[in-house]
Amino acid sequence: MSKNVITSAYLKRALLFIFGKGKCGDIHFVSENDNLHLFPLYKDEDDNGFTVCFDLASGYDKSPLPSGKWLLKFDGEIEIEINDSRDFSDNGGVFKIATECNRDGICLISTLSPTKVNLIVKCADVLLKTIFYTAKVFFKSSNNVLFTSQSRKDISGNEKCILDEILKRDELKNRLKIKFSFTDKPNFIFYIKTAWMLGQSETVIIDDYHPIIYRFNYDKKVKIAQLWHACGAFKTFGYSRLGKEGSLRFDSNAHRCYTHAFVSGEGVRKYYAEAFGIPMECVYATGIPRCDNLKSNNKKSADKFTILFAPTFRGNGKESAYYPYEMLELDKLADVCRTNNMQVIFKMHPFIKERLHISDECKDVLIDHSDLREVNDILQEADLVVTDYSSLIYEAALLDKPMLFYTFDLDEYIANRDFYEPFEDYVPGKIVRNFDELIKAIAESDFDKEKVEPFKQLNFSGYNFDAAQKIVDILF
Repeated sequence: MSKNVITSAYLKRALLFIFGKGKCGDIHFVSENDNLHLFPLYKDEDDNGFTVCFDLASGYDKSPLPSGKWLLKFDGEIEIEINDSRDFSDNGGVFKIATECNRDGICLISTLSPTKVNLIVKCADVLLKTIFYTAKVFFKSSNNVLFTSQSRKDISGNEKCILDEILKRDELKNRLKIKFSFTDKPNFIFYIKTAWMLGQSETVIIDDYHPIIYRFNYDKKVKIAQLWHACGAFKTFGYSRLGKEGSLRFDSNAHRCYTHAFVSGEGVRKYYAEAFGIPMECVYATGIPRCDNLKSNNKKSADKFTILFAPTFRGNGKESAYYPYEMLELDKLADVCRTNNMQVIFKMHPFIKERLHISDECKDVLIDHSDLREVNDILQEADLVVTDYSSLIYEAALLDKPMLFYTFDLDEYIANRDFYEPFEDYVPGKIVRNFDELIKAIAESDFDKEKVEPFKQLNFSGYNFDAAQKIVDILF
């Protein structure tokens, strides 16, 4: 009879990974004094052994691991030594994790004290909660559905796809009372209005970071559905970024209230569970609604070879977002376009406020469409996608588009943001590190397109362009 043995373990981000041979069984941590339990985020077992992942930032009741010593309970042998630590302290609060392996087995030592909250935030919290709970007590209905965003001025993208699917179904259309709260310039009036609507609603549908959502405690029957605006799991986000500049606080309430998160495929469920601080069973591999209409590639309207240039932003979020335009040599790009009967459509990230300046001499082949909110509106026109760290690569793969990755700051980006998988092994196209390499690859049609199909199969297995139908079925 084969024995159960832990053969290796390590910390990565705020996760503890444990590997072994045999079976992991009912593996978990127990606190030394309080008899509290920390169960795995997920377990994978096969004939080769097991992998167990513990989420130390959110795995204990959607919260960071409480202070104390935690002992691993495992029915088997431990053949490793592990002594490592991580410090996620921030904003006056402390969250430190240390591991050690001794005669008691594998231990976790947690040090936790809360971050500081200023008086203005506390006062706003009291007012908004008063509004929310008043609406909840007197006006809540099981048929109320709220679509909301504080990054879009009106409904679009994934949320619009779900609304359209609801309206196709007479029973739902007649039963549900649909409400909307949208803005791309949030102010206190918006927060008051949204708090009132949240209190009334039993289903809330969002597709991005939405701070007011996280202020309240919801009844168990309430569904908070996060559609998320990006496909796949490319660069780290949410609680996966703890310890990085601009990350969430370790004891933030952000994201942790979601009852449903809908993602592109089975392979990324674990990353979204980590990023949102929610259990795996709350993450559903349905596909992304706004990709449903990519099933048939529309006929191109342009007679030129069209390049879509769509990078992500730099900075820590909406307020600090920018793109280093000095890394673009537009005259060189225009020249290669004229020589090869090409045109470039620029679609900068919506967070980037500064517009790209294209000289009159280059406007015959360089076009700025950054005012369009949905990049999918122009993706189907593209013959080539030039990007960097944008999740647009997933939609592009669905359409079998070749890709170039212009990553002049890759090392810096990895240090500050990082990725779930090694960038150079993961991306479905050629990587270029300077503008001359980019121009050369465009001129020579050197895109490494053979990487696209395996990437698509990895991230969209089982997706049949029916995400909106699946999500509406699950929610209603």
